[in-house]
Amino acid sequence: MNTTNDFTRLVKGITISTDDHESFFKRRIHLFLNNGYGVSIVYGTGIYSHTLNGERHGKLPPDGNNRVPEATSVEVAVIHPDGRFVPFTGGDEVRGWTDLDTVFKIVAWAAALPSATVTA
Repeated sequence: MNTTNDFTRLVKGITISTDDHESFFKRRIHLFLNNGYGVSIVYGTGIYSHTLNGERHGKLPPDGNNRVPEATSVEVAVIHPDGRFVPFTGGDEVRGWTDLDTVFKIVAWAAALPSATVTA
């Protein structure tokens, strides 16, 4: 993906969720792709992710502003339209410590999967 047009051609929607507690935090971005698949991108405490300075995410800062450190690596999963995880090469359903360039490659790969018929 090289342009905004590439991104909007692949992605039809997005949700962003937060889960903040005294001892941990989590941020999740879920991309809804035009072919029915989804890509879940997660980072935070206890998640296989890193901050900008290369450390694992810890608790939220005690200063009360709840500023969440930015992530340089995240945990990624591809979700089939029926809700199952789509395994990566090697069989893992979730890929941790994923750099941001690879995240975009995974989104492009998932968007190229054959469309699945989704029934309610």
